Parts: sequence; C-alpha cells; structure tokens
Amino acid sequence: MRLGSYLLPTLFAVLLHAVVVGLLAQSWFDHEDSTRKVPRHVQATIVDMKTQTAQKKAAAEAKAKQKADLQRKAEADKKRKADAKKKQLAKEKAAKKKAEDKKRQQELAKKKAADAKKQAEQKKVQEAKLKKAAAEKAKKAKEAAAKKAKADAAKKKAEAERKAEKARKAAEEQARNEALIQALEREEAAIAAEEQRAAAMGYEAYIVDQVTRNWRRSPTARNGMVVEITVHLLPSGRVNDRYVTKSSGDSRFDNDALRAIDRVTVFEKLQELDPVVFDRYFRKRVLRFRPEDLRDWD
Repeated sequence: MRLGSYLLPTLFAVLLHAVVVGLLAQSWFDHEDSTRKVPRHVQATIVDMKTQTAQKKAAAEAKAKQKADLQRKAEADKKRKADAKKKQLAKEKAAKKKAEDKKRQQELAKKKAADAKKQAEQKKVQEAKLKKAAAEKAKKAKEAAAKKAKADAAKKKAEAERKAEKARKAAEEQARNEALIQALEREEAAIAAEEQRAAAMGYEAYIVDQVTRNWRRSPTARNGMVVEITVHLLPSGRVNDRYVTKSSGDSRFDNDALRAIDRVTVFEKLQELDPVVFDRYFRKRVLRFRPEDLRDWD
C-alpha cells in the first residue's frame, strides 16, 4: 500500500480533532468570562450528544468507505499493472519463441537446401554418366541402323523400281482400256441423245400443232411482235404452270397466247415419252408466238 493512500484520512482526522478541541476551548473560556461579566444577551446552544455521535459515526464510516474505495482502487491498479506486465511478459515470451522457431526453420530450410543441392549435384553427375552411356549406345545403334537401313533401302529401291515398272505397264493398259470404254460410252451417249432428240422432235411438232389449233390471233397483232411464254409440263401431259417471260408489248396479244395454251387441256401423247426424254426436253420449255405463225419452240 502506498503512503499517499493514508494522507487524506490522516488530514481529515487531524481536522476533526482540531474542531473538537476548538469547541471545548471555547466552552472553557466562556465559563471563565461568565464569572466576571454578564453579557447583555445570552445565546444558548443545546448540544445533542446522540447527534454528534451519529455524525462522528457517519464521518468515520465515510472515512472508512473512502479508505476502502482507495484501497480497492489501489488494488485494482496494482492488479491491472500486474496483468499488463504479465501480458507483456507473455508477449515477449511468444515473440522470443517465434523468433527461435523462425531461426530453427531457417536453419532447417538452409540444411534442406544444402541437402537438396548436394543431391542435385549427385543426380547431375549420375545423369551425365547415364547420358554419356546412352549416347554411346545410341551412336552404336544408329550406326547399325544406318547400315541396315542402307541395305534395306537398296533392296526396297530395287523392289520399288520393279513394282513401278509393273504398275506403269498396268496403268498404261488400264488407260488404254478406259479411253476405249469412254469413247464407246460417248458414242453410245451421242447415239442415245440423237435418238432422244429425234423422238422429241416429233412430240415438239405435236405440241406446236395443238397450240396453233387453239390460238386465236387478236386484231391488234402485227408482224414483228414476239411474246415468250414459259410452260411447265407434267409427265401426264398436263400444263402445271405457264407465264409470260418476255412480253410483246401488247397485253392482248400476250393474253391470246396464254389462252391458246390453256385451251389445250392435256398433251396426251407426252405420256408415251421416256421419263428421261421428258425431263430433258419437255419438263420446262419456252414457246414464242409471232403474228405470222407459231414456229419457235425451245
């Protein structure tokens, strides 16, 4: 306990005693004066000993409480300082331990690095030896392989030349045969195309005749006028679609040509055609109408 903690209670006690002594001394002096003098006015004060006792007791309790509070505060300060010192010591101890651990880890890492370096050097030396041995082995194998490859290449070259010659002769023979076959096929195709065209010509004349029979030339028709109409036919001979692709400049003349096609309900003879001939010549055709006559058919 510090000395300063007793200073205030001591001063308070001294002051209290001084007050009490002063009161007693006054009573003593007043008693002596009363024998000699008669005051004009007498002022009496009744002192309640119980009240003084209670006051003294309250003062003592307050003093004791204040003392206890000061003691508790001092103890709390002491405990707080002790705890702070304890924490500081623990912190310093932890820092010291951490530094020691770090130093230990650094030494361990240094040792590991040295061991790893040593092992790497040993491994490097071993790998160099193995590499040298492998290189020598590979060199010998390469020389043997080169020697064998050279012999195999010479053998393969001779075999390849023999096969190439044989293949060349076979290719020439095949080329001659294919050329002959292609010539025959072209000839057959030309004959078939001519036959198809000849067959188609007869049916073209039939279609022109049917359309001409149903064509009524308008009075506005003049020589030199031409209207082109595209016609789509079905294998049954019926008209699937028809439309003007190039007008003559006279809508009446164009419509007369369209009506001529519409009047032919079906070109029945087209049903006799071979499907290949029909698709090639009659699936889609162009009719050209001229006032002088219907003569063009594409």
